Amino acid sequence: MSHAEAPAPAGSNYLNHTRGILSWVLTLDHKRIGVMYLTSVLASFFLGGVFALLVRTELWAPGGQFMDQDQYNRAFTLHGAIMVFLVIIPSVPAALGNFVLPIMLGAKDVAFPRLNLGSYYLWVIGAICLLMAMFGGGIDTGWTFYTPYSTEEARDGVIWSTTGVFILGFSSIFTGMNFLVTIHRLRPPGMTWFRMPLFLWSIYATAVIQVLATPVLGIT
Repeated sequence: MSHAEAPAPAGSNYLNHTRGILSWVLTLDHKRIGVMYLTSVLASFFLGGVFALLVRTELWAPGGQFMDQDQYNRAFTLHGAIMVFLVIIPSVPAALGNFVLPIMLGAKDVAFPRLNLGSYYLWVIGAICLLMAMFGGGIDTGWTFYTPYSTEEARDGVIWSTTGVFILGFSSIFTGMNFLVTIHRLRPPGMTWFRMPLFLWSIYATAVIQVLATPVLGIT
């Protein structure tokens, strides 16, 4: 047996088979990408939870506690935007889907590993743009960015946040396309549609919604 064909050493797994920050930053391993998604989503969940605690603490008693009306609206908006766009949407499909889907299919990886990594970095860029709204005067429009609140004046926070949401939409679209192709093309011969696990069906249905509905949200 040649050295290239030698089995992996005992105890080697996706977390330690290569080391160094670049091995994570440039990885194409679906498990590592899933872990990075999960870590980022949990960090966003913590940040969104902080804003939720600020809102609930302000409502502890009648009258103002430690925030005025504008500050309260900004905290409420950032809580909703972070929870919806950075936590709820990518949590199950991007984090759990990336980790579990190829394993349940018996595939080595998703259909487009580089697109998978690119989708994660699009998510990171979108998250940075969304968080830049905190340093651009804040946003007090509500997480839906409804008019006329978002168009009363050209505010940097609204521009940053809507740009971030638009970029996050592309991340969702690419992830959904990747999962659809993976399930169609990398499904083993014996696994017919009616033999697929229920979780794969849920990921497939979510991917269809991501591909069809996210462009409409982005255009809006």
